[in-house]
Amino acid sequence: MNMRFSKILGVIIVTFSVSFSIFYIFWFFGLLPIDPELAVKIPVLIIVLGVCFIASWVGYIMITAPGPFSEKE
Repeated sequence: MNMRFSKILGVIIVTFSVSFSIFYIFWFFGLLPIDPELAVKIPVLIIVLGVCFIASWVGYIMITAPGPFSEKE
């Protein structure tokens, strides 16, 4: 990846981040015609699903991991 592409990608990321922040603030305070309750419910849902996914993944790893090696004397 060359330096020019990285800088363009950085500008796109910063622009998107600032734009989404402004949009989210307007949405959160009910200044948009979208239900402001969803501005709280959707991120909470994403966080809860993420935690459940991580817990399930850890449980799966614990189930499928081989047992401890026994030392032979």
